[in-house]
Amino acid sequence: MRIKYLVIYLVVGVAFVAVSLWAFLSNGRSAKAVRAKYKLGGIMLTAWAMLAAASCEGPGPFVTCYEPVVECYDVAMETDVVSVTVKDYGGNKLKPGDTMVFSIENPMYKEYHFRIIAGDPQATLIQEFNYRIQENNTNTVSFEQILAPTDFRGTITIVSAAVYENQEGQTTEIGIGSAIYLEIVG
Repeated sequence: MRIKYLVIYLVVGVAFVAVSLWAFLSNGRSAKAVRAKYKLGGIMLTAWAMLAAASCEGPGPFVTCYEPVVECYDVAMETDVVSVTVKDYGGNKLKPGDTMVFSIENPMYKEYHFRIIAGDPQATLIQEFNYRIQENNTNTVSFEQILAPTDFRGTITIVSAAVYENQEGQTTEIGIGSAIYLEIVG
């Protein structure tokens, strides 16, 4: 099918060039040449559209040069987005005993596990805890956690993981999001 439209396009293209030369040499005074040029141009556009349609595979709408450039796609909603702020004064600096406010946007699991680590993720564990989401949750879940007493001062890393039961009934953790960094001062 594609070969047929390609041959038509090439033959009509050669005829179009010949008629264009005829119209040029007559300085546009030949009405027959101008009419023939318009007709051949229309045939070429039709053959080009048929060639483009025949080259597409499968069912559904085919892309042609007449469709808009921008198409809207459904973007996948980001899930299990964890954020942490310091209660009462915000920011990313806190002291031992301060309250941290954890927020989980669009939670996909029932239980989450959090680890607060001194420095980089391979350093000393300062605190760890779990949070179980209630049945009547909304798109954003917030809860508070007090930072345990520690002598460590500097940057801490908060690593979060989702907890679920696998097919064998064993509890499994899967890391979610990126690490969150806060700084312990004073």
